[in-house]
Amino acid sequence: MSEIISKIKSVRWQQMMFILLMALLVVGTDSCKSTGKLSKKDRLAQIEAAKKQLQPIISGASTLSYEEQKRIVGEVMDKNLNDPVLNSMIVDAQQKLKSLLGEQTQQHAQKVDEARAKLYDILLNKDNKSADELEKEVRAIKALNLKESEIDELIGRAEKKIADMRASGGGANLPVKSQLENSFNSIVTSSQNGDLSGADNTIQKTLQLFSSGDAPVLIIISREGSIVDYDKPTTIQRYLNLLKDTKANRNNIDAIMTDATGKIKGLDLIKK
Repeated sequence: MSEIISKIKSVRWQQMMFILLMALLVVGTDSCKSTGKLSKKDRLAQIEAAKKQLQPIISGASTLSYEEQKRIVGEVMDKNLNDPVLNSMIVDAQQKLKSLLGEQTQQHAQKVDEARAKLYDILLNKDNKSADELEKEVRAIKALNLKESEIDELIGRAEKKIADMRASGGGANLPVKSQLENSFNSIVTSSQNGDLSGADNTIQKTLQLFSSGDAPVLIIISREGSIVDYDKPTTIQRYLNLLKDTKANRNNIDAIMTDATGKIKGLDLIKK
């Protein structure tokens, strides 16, 4: 018995017991980590931190992008903290992101519509702007980076128009209204001079500005306030031939309507 007591009291035996206890402690710690369980204190701390992350998203006060806010909500969900209040906040944050995405989609669509209309104005150049002025407007549209194939195609057409304007001062680079007026006068002049072939050539070139030869032409006889009286409707094909036959241009251009491709789909004239 005295020998056993002596062994227990020995330094060597104490060292072995200490090593055994440390090994058990390490195993227990690793086991706790492997289960992924949090202490109550750590779990409460993560819940509070998650709430603070979600609150500005829910209130709409967050300055982060939609994608960053979406990432934060996803990370909070992945933690699976299973707190009733936090779960409710996650639902609210998801609804807010859904609303935010809808607003962004609507804003993008509005920007696309505005850019499309502006590019059509550039292509028509009704205000007779210079190449530098048009180029500045095109650059502003490109800076929006809308990433829409239709807008990219219109930008390409506008840039080509600007390049053509710089390369040549020809009539094709004038505003559409000026081109039409010049064409009408040219047809009449050619007819008066007996140059019917020249008049026909001008007619064919002018028709290229229209969506079709059947594009409607309305001639305003009189207008008083909102009351407008029109002559019998005709088409651009017939009207151009009328100019050639009558050898007279008795109307001014009042309004030009264009389609989605920038072609003229309708023309309003008014008697001089």
